[in-house]
Amino acid sequence: MGRIALIGNGWHPTLFREEVRALLGPVDTIHPRIVLAESKASVLERISRASLIESAIDSFCSIRGGRVTIDEIASQIGEWAESNIPEGTFAVRARRIGQGVGNISRREIEEKTGAIISDGTRRVDLESPEFEIVVILAGPEDTSSHWDDEEAGESVLWGIRDDLSNGSYIGISPTERPFFKPVTLDPRLARLMVSLSYRGETPSMVVDPFCGTGGIAIESSMTGIKVLASDLDSRMVEGTRTNLEWANGAGDFTVKQLSAEMIHQKWGPVSGCSFVFDPPYGRNAWTSEDGLDLFISTLSSAKEMCPDGTVCTMLPCSPKSVEGPVSEELEVMGAKWGHLKTRIQQTGWEVIVNCPVRVHRSLSRLVVTCHPAD
Repeated sequence: MGRIALIGNGWHPTLFREEVRALLGPVDTIHPRIVLAESKASVLERISRASLIESAIDSFCSIRGGRVTIDEIASQIGEWAESNIPEGTFAVRARRIGQGVGNISRREIEEKTGAIISDGTRRVDLESPEFEIVVILAGPEDTSSHWDDEEAGESVLWGIRDDLSNGSYIGISPTERPFFKPVTLDPRLARLMVSLSYRGETPSMVVDPFCGTGGIAIESSMTGIKVLASDLDSRMVEGTRTNLEWANGAGDFTVKQLSAEMIHQKWGPVSGCSFVFDPPYGRNAWTSEDGLDLFISTLSSAKEMCPDGTVCTMLPCSPKSVEGPVSEELEVMGAKWGHLKTRIQQTGWEVIVNCPVRVHRSLSRLVVTCHPAD
């Protein structure tokens, strides 16, 4: 069974790695923004649904650490190409990640590698090549707005770009939807949360008990997953339904007016679903206990509805959270994170991922994924 190299878009390397693990299973990390995964045919389609995967590379080779020269890299790629590059036209595209590798020039790599590979059966075509050889020059990351504990050494990786990778996800701007509110969740974050809710298999459905304008429901439906969405506000219920009809996703959907604490009574027992939601809060909610009891009650209802499910949510927290490891003392929804984790555990869920995301200068959100505790 082959392997595939996946490149993150750089916005949040930690969450990129977590997204790949959720979608594809165990990975090997060779750089904060580069991971290697098994290329199982049954799951590769998920790459095209991902939020933070920028590109995928098949039939790859790499050099890690140590000093390498342009000639050495071009020579090794040339040897690799003899048994991995089919006949036809090709282009070599080199790019730097972070600070790159030494002073190695992308243009020189492209020119020298192209000259070595080009022969009577394979020729360079920069306009419309039949396949593309990607060369990644990865070095230490530049300054980032999100702390990361993964070390970034120097690595050179090359291979054939996989057609499944279409660049990192952006999505359609929420302002283009028929129903819009300023608090609407960014499509990239909504898609990421759906990805993080995978656990070995595609969820049987996505349940969003705080659907708002429908951002999470839309991203779920667009990936072909069935959606159960609800909100206590009738305006949001109608707006979400309108937006889902407009988006015309592949997944079926049902939208109801309902308290988040009662989802198990309304939807009944299900198996293998994901609860993906962004609970409501105000600008300074991370300093207030408002909504904490509702959040805990919602988790209890979710556990009763689907004991083998998955939870992915975002909780307001101190903006200092992005500066280092998540501390047990971090204030999340008005409580210490250590205490809140205990309360989450008491509802039958165990925190698997807790990773902060910067929203603006005075607010961050903690992306939290939970699996069943038993």
